[in-house]
Amino acid sequence: MDQLIQIIALPLLSAIISAIVPQNRVIRKLIPALFWCQLFAIAFVCFPVLSGTTEKMILTPDFSADRLSALFLMLTAFVCACSLSHADSFFQKEQLISTTYKPYHERIFYACAALFYLAMIFVFICDNLGLLWVSTEATTLSSAALVYFSRTKHALEATWKYLIICSVGIAFALLGTVLIFASSQHGALANGSLNLHELMENANLLQYPLLKLGYIFCLVGYGTKAGIFPLHSWLPDAHSEAPAPASAMLSGSLLNCALFAIWRLSQLVACTNHETLACTLPLSLGAITALAASLFLVHQHGIKRLWAYSSVENVGIMLVAIALGSGPLFFLQALNHSISKVALFLLAGNVIQATGTKRLSDIKGVLSTSPAWGVLLAVAAFAVTGAPPFGAFVSEWLIMTRCADQGYWLVVAVLIVALALSFVAVCIHVCGILFGTPKQQTAAFRPFATSLVPALLVACAIAGGITTLPLYLVSLK
Repeated sequence: MDQLIQIIALPLLSAIISAIVPQNRVIRKLIPALFWCQLFAIAFVCFPVLSGTTEKMILTPDFSADRLSALFLMLTAFVCACSLSHADSFFQKEQLISTTYKPYHERIFYACAALFYLAMIFVFICDNLGLLWVSTEATTLSSAALVYFSRTKHALEATWKYLIICSVGIAFALLGTVLIFASSQHGALANGSLNLHELMENANLLQYPLLKLGYIFCLVGYGTKAGIFPLHSWLPDAHSEAPAPASAMLSGSLLNCALFAIWRLSQLVACTNHETLACTLPLSLGAITALAASLFLVHQHGIKRLWAYSSVENVGIMLVAIALGSGPLFFLQALNHSISKVALFLLAGNVIQATGTKRLSDIKGVLSTSPAWGVLLAVAAFAVTGAPPFGAFVSEWLIMTRCADQGYWLVVAVLIVALALSFVAVCIHVCGILFGTPKQQTAAFRPFATSLVPALLVACAIAGGITTLPLYLVSLK
């Protein structure tokens, strides 16, 4: 229990401070500092698991952390710390240029961001399917306020779309959870159970028809939250209308939560004698999602919608890794995607504030007006498309290699087509952004402050590629 308190104390403190401190300048500095402290707190608490000293850290009977969940806790803390650090310069500029900005909106943003992060913590440490569902629903409710920050009609429409579609999806996940409970009640455990440890220990005794139906409903439900095709329609709107720091957190951490829930359920099904179910469905959905998203990337008109559909494509690739039963590949792809995508959304926020438009056709000549942004945008775009030598290239290569080893050649072919299409589409759009003559006057910015966090993320993307390159070389032998 003490370890659980250590994990959740700082996010709770951040939410309270954001709600009661009236000075926005103080909040902008203090909350990011607390989130960086949270990153170190997570590392300290999870060190025994991360170092391999212990396989699993029991926090309470229903909360625990294994190595994969500890890694995702670290990644989520890092993403949120980076996003909120950049929010300082973002809101300073927003306060000057936006006609809809209100100081209390910003305080609500920070408070809800802290609650959003707290809900994501519980997703990764839940050892109970019921609490996993509650935590996932809490991420929806707490992040909706982030999408509605600007209070415009488009933001309101995106927020309602996000809430309604994700709530319907989560309702499917609730039904699936009830069915999995029934499979234990009529199979292994007379009183039933939702505890993952108990369910896995008695997996072969669960009533398979109910388990199968429950898994399918949960896959559809949590898949809606993750943005799988064709249940992804909320994602481009929400990412486009949310302020840049919120878009970065939605893409870099929220999607990982929904996919992690699918991973937990897939591991449960894999413990039975019917592990094919946990492979076939996610594998098909992942390949279709990656291909569909790459096609949507070709004809995009908004810069943030462009990166939103890129996130959908990466969700498909991560779903394939989950289907293959490889936690390390799932995390490696999530890590590379999160780091690059957070940088891209933060840079997109800079560009939108400077040019006053989200339309790709109106954004030209960024490389000449702001060389720092242009270089960072180009590098991050290459990183997220899986170009060598970045880490996404290694993770995607290893995923396709694993597919080939298991005989899923059709999936390999679909992924190759999807990755090629997305690479070409992103390159064309990014070249249009970087080059050409600016169509409007670009607002003045502080280049160092607005480039610091994206530069840190791009450096991490490069370092990730260098450190994981040996994995690629080993796979060639």
